[in-house]
Amino acid sequence: MSPRPRMKMLAVSIGVALAQWGSGAAFADSAVGVDMANGNDLNPPGRSAIPRPMADGGYDTVRRSPTGQLYGVPYDVETEPNQTEGGWQYTGGVEGGALGGNGDTKNALFRKYKDLKNGGYLNYFNIEADKADTGNYMSAFGGGTGQADQFYGMQFGRYNDWKMKLFYNETQHVFSTNWRLLMNGEGTGNLTTGLAAPVAVTTGTFAAGAANYVGAASTCTAAAPCWKYTDALGVTKTYSNAAASGAINGIGGVANAAGVVVAGPLQSNMALAISNKLAATPDSELSLVRKKGGGRFDKTITDNWKGYFSYTQEARQGSRPFSFTQGNNLSTEIAEPIDYTTHDFLAGIQYADRLTQANLRFSASLFRNNISTLNVQYPLLSPGVNAAGTGVAGPYAAIQTATFDLYPDNNAFNLKGEFARSMPDFLHGRFNAALSFGTSQQDDALLAPISAAQLRNLQANGYYNPALATNILGTVANLGYAAGTLNINNWIDPQTALSQTTSKQRIDTALLDLGLSVKPVDALSMKGTLRYYDSANKGGYMAYNPLTGQFGRGPNDGNGAFEAIVGLQPGTLPKTAGDCYIPPGFTANALTNTCQFNLVFNNGSNIPVNGQARSTQQLNYGLSGDYDLSNTSSINAALEREEFNRNFRERDKTWEDKFKLGYVNRGWGDATLRTSYEVDNKRGSEYRYRTWEDLGTWLPGLTPAEQVAAAQALAVNPADPKYAGYVALAAGLFNRYSYYFRKYDQADRDQNIFNLRLNYQAREDLDLGLAVQMKDIKYPNSFYGLESDKQDSVSLEANYQPVSGSNIYASYGYQRGSKSMKLNSGVAGVNACTLPNVAALGYVACSDTTTGLDGARPYTSAWKMNSDDRNNVIGLGFQTKIGAMQFGVDYTYSSSTTDIGYTFGSTALSAVPATQAAAALIAGSALPSMTFVQQTLSLNLLIPVSKRLSIRLYDRIELGGVTDWHYDGVVHNAVTNYDLGATQLDSGSMGYRANVIGFFIQYKL
Repeated sequence: MSPRPRMKMLAVSIGVALAQWGSGAAFADSAVGVDMANGNDLNPPGRSAIPRPMADGGYDTVRRSPTGQLYGVPYDVETEPNQTEGGWQYTGGVEGGALGGNGDTKNALFRKYKDLKNGGYLNYFNIEADKADTGNYMSAFGGGTGQADQFYGMQFGRYNDWKMKLFYNETQHVFSTNWRLLMNGEGTGNLTTGLAAPVAVTTGTFAAGAANYVGAASTCTAAAPCWKYTDALGVTKTYSNAAASGAINGIGGVANAAGVVVAGPLQSNMALAISNKLAATPDSELSLVRKKGGGRFDKTITDNWKGYFSYTQEARQGSRPFSFTQGNNLSTEIAEPIDYTTHDFLAGIQYADRLTQANLRFSASLFRNNISTLNVQYPLLSPGVNAAGTGVAGPYAAIQTATFDLYPDNNAFNLKGEFARSMPDFLHGRFNAALSFGTSQQDDALLAPISAAQLRNLQANGYYNPALATNILGTVANLGYAAGTLNINNWIDPQTALSQTTSKQRIDTALLDLGLSVKPVDALSMKGTLRYYDSANKGGYMAYNPLTGQFGRGPNDGNGAFEAIVGLQPGTLPKTAGDCYIPPGFTANALTNTCQFNLVFNNGSNIPVNGQARSTQQLNYGLSGDYDLSNTSSINAALEREEFNRNFRERDKTWEDKFKLGYVNRGWGDATLRTSYEVDNKRGSEYRYRTWEDLGTWLPGLTPAEQVAAAQALAVNPADPKYAGYVALAAGLFNRYSYYFRKYDQADRDQNIFNLRLNYQAREDLDLGLAVQMKDIKYPNSFYGLESDKQDSVSLEANYQPVSGSNIYASYGYQRGSKSMKLNSGVAGVNACTLPNVAALGYVACSDTTTGLDGARPYTSAWKMNSDDRNNVIGLGFQTKIGAMQFGVDYTYSSSTTDIGYTFGSTALSAVPATQAAAALIAGSALPSMTFVQQTLSLNLLIPVSKRLSIRLYDRIELGGVTDWHYDGVVHNAVTNYDLGATQLDSGSMGYRANVIGFFIQYKL
């Protein structure tokens, strides 16, 4: 008997077998599972989707219906396979040719995940072989050779003994094809503007109106320097401290001799230099490529025991857009460098007999970021901030470099055991259990508040001399500090300026999953489940500088100016030790007694001090049953309760009850019906919306009751130095959080889900299908935040296969989703839940819709946002014979539309100019729709030349269009006057039209 059917069954199942290679848990890898089907855009199933002629004149047409069901006929079983002298029988094929047309279209939407360059193209190859007398076999396939979406797979081994699987694939991700390259060093950890004329500081006395001097008369010193800049036209000018930022950047207008702005932005400045450079820079591509490969070895040890081991490695290299904002809203786009490597290991052993199955599995995932930090030179001159929070050029504008700490190296390990036992003598029962333990860790080196890159910049501008014992950054009085209190040396060494030198982050997890299924009577099946999951966060971080005794964020080199230093209030001298609160385990600075804890703010914002280690425990338990009403119909029901316990969250505990009822009828004439309805209700413990621990600003060692006591003491004696700064803290927090605000993952929630699936066999060769889902989610007590979330979906399918080699299918899917968010309780006069004595400070603890003192707007200024999404997908296709040829057409249409609207209270826009208020009111109902439409038409004509040789002609027409009001009216590739200055390097997604033509020769071994 020919082994050909066995070989062909191997070919059909190889994609499923290969899926196991990438199925191990890869906790540090976002791409886990993508190797379920190795393939690309021209070969989506992971094997050639092109029909091949058979001896009887039919075609090997393996196609997928919209539901995923495979329709097809077996390979040609009449053709004898090739055979070697050693007894190996083999078969295979190859298809190669060329692509033409405009597959090279430079469009990010078209090229996002595929690579269809013009030129020679090896589309697909495969070979399968086995040896009947030994049971050995091998199979290999691949395609897209040399492209950025190429793929390969190979399997070899001995039936029922051992097997080895290998794979390699690539996937590109194109983010932009109209990117303008502003920064030098893109793709590395150091980005510089590359402009020929840097800004430098200078000293001297200048008179108003002096040659090549801009600003009022000024005497410039090292502490308060002027700024010298050679512009794009080669003209060198000196700018006064006050005039420097706007004049050099060209975003603040032209100043006269007195320093008064009298005209629009300058044209010969840094902004013009940037615009000129971008105008002369061609569009480029911003993308990354993911390369992943690995293997798995399986061995049958005995009839009952099997073992396996696998290893995969993934490398991602390239760049992607990254938002970058320097001090005071000067913003631009930069390219974040991507150079990641992930190693995944998986090993396990399996046991199975007639009644018992058991598995033990170990997995490890090691993520490595080969670029640990990103240093960025500011494209524009960054203004500093004085004590009043006013943007000025100032000496603090010397900070012209930002440093970002990129994703850290991390490791994840997991050990999981599974056990299942059939119990035929106990109600035909079956017991299953799973137990696993895992840990995720990273210990990245922390950066000093002033990075090495910024230190070099300060030294180059004359603000730092390592030989001096004390280095003052300009005139400290500009920020309201007493002279001599800001010492750069205290903030540059991570070994001494931080509470810890590495992150020391770790999360341990444990899982227990139990289940018992029984069948007390023939018509009834029941199952009980219990699942407990514990996530223990053992990290956390205290922002504390042992050199100064100060808590909170210190100098910030990523914001263009030094933030206010926590522990010293602007304009005041250090407090005495007796006036300080010192958290357990920490000490005050011995020289200055500087120990106020998180009580000083810059620009009114609270500064986080303690990063809490937040842990969660999850418990699920439930009971389900299935009862047969007849031989063809049944009802099923399930009841489940889910409980979450959290620490350092607004709610300590939430619980959700879920009830699901279903009905199945498999004998309803020529139809099969499945339907279900689910009701879920989530509630929880008291929602603590303004506790210090919830907001990341609490005082360690103070219980919530003690925090209230502190508020009460402050209300009685606000002048008590022990509570200095508490007023600012209370105002900053109380004015930002409303009592009625609810984070959606902890908010009360009511959810209803309806599902229906109907399959109908209209004829022996015609199948019809209908699927419906309706989901309605409400947040009944979230008067401030997400209010409702609805989603309705429906799909229709038809499949018609009258004869072998012919198939017609059609599908339509529609989905609509809507969300509503309230920005106020919307109830007039509500003022509830006031904490004791806090009102004496002038604040209220709950939503005050009358005065809005707590940050919630009064009822008349409430506003609401609604979003509405609609999606349509149509699929059509057919395969048919034309004489000896096979002709196929596939067409897909997809569209999505998003509408966003706002409604406003009568006084919501009272604080903005009338013209802007009118525009906003109009926009509330007149924002244009955001749309995306894509159409793809693929034509295939297979012309057999002989039994083994065929010619295939291919044509793919693809259209795409996108409209997005976020990009409407935005000036690209130039410095604009949005906010205080912005540079848009990407023009956004654009429509396209592409026609890819292919000519291939297919040879069957």
